[in-house]
This record gives sequence, C-alpha cells and structure tokens, in this order.
Amino acid sequence: MQKILKTAVSAGGVIVKNENGLYSILLLRDTRYPEWYFAKGHVELGETLEQAVLREIAEEAGLHHLKIYCLLGSYERFVEKANENKIIHYFLMSPTQDEEPSEPENKYVELKWFPLEELPIMYIPEQRDVVEKNIEKIKRSISSYGNSNGKNIISK
Repeated sequence: MQKILKTAVSAGGVIVKNENGLYSILLLRDTRYPEWYFAKGHVELGETLEQAVLREIAEEAGLHHLKIYCLLGSYERFVEKANENKIIHYFLMSPTQDEEPSEPENKYVELKWFPLEELPIMYIPEQRDVVEKNIEKIKRSISSYGNSNGKNIISK
C-alpha cells in the first residue's frame, strides 16, 4: 500500500520599505546560525493566505500595520524532516506606519533591515529566488514608505 504524503500550506512575507529611494527588506535569523529568512508559517484552519501571513508577521516580527501588495510567487518542495510536501506563498508587503519590529519572543531570533539588492546568505534558496525574480516588480509596487497605493490594504 502506498503511503499518502500530507501537504502543508504556508504563507510568508517579503517585507520591503522605501525610504527616499533606498529599498530595504526585513529578514530574520536564528543567531545560532548564519543564514537569514523571511517570516512565514503554516496557514491555520479557517484562515486565508492573507490572514495567515499577517498573523505570522505579527508573531515573528512584531509588525502589526502592513499592506499586502501582491503575491510574488508560490513554491512547492518536499520537506524530508516532516515527511510532507510544502507549498509556500510569498506576499509583497510594506509597513503602513513608521513602526519598528518588536523584540522577538525567541531570544535567538534577530531581525534586521538589509538593502534590497544586497541579500545575505539565505536559509531557504527559494526566498532569494522570489526576490531576484521580482526585483523590478517590488520597486514599482513599493513607491514610498508607508504609501497606501497597494491593491489590498490589510492591517491587523
């Protein structure tokens, strides 16, 4: 009998701000390791992808006033450790207020803004890919820090 693999669905935020033409992207990292990543997590039962990404950003990065511009891409991969297929949807987002990320609950998590075009070593290669494939779209969408010209304005 063939074992059926489960599929997990996650939503992640590509959080970008533009301050006077300088684009920055918010990344997280476990300070015990060198690689950085986007805040993301599982979609809970009854949640939309957009609700999930807003909840994950609030939990992991402490940002509560965000605008979702668009879906930048979806990636599917097998996660051997969990023995599951995973589909991750990455949304372009921007803070709608001059809000700084709060101190994470996990003492090993660090948050930092990086220049958009100078990404550090990423833990998950698809996350670098989603930025590099969409760099011009990101810049066009995020016209100014705190601007509300996005397609969907969603605040938590």
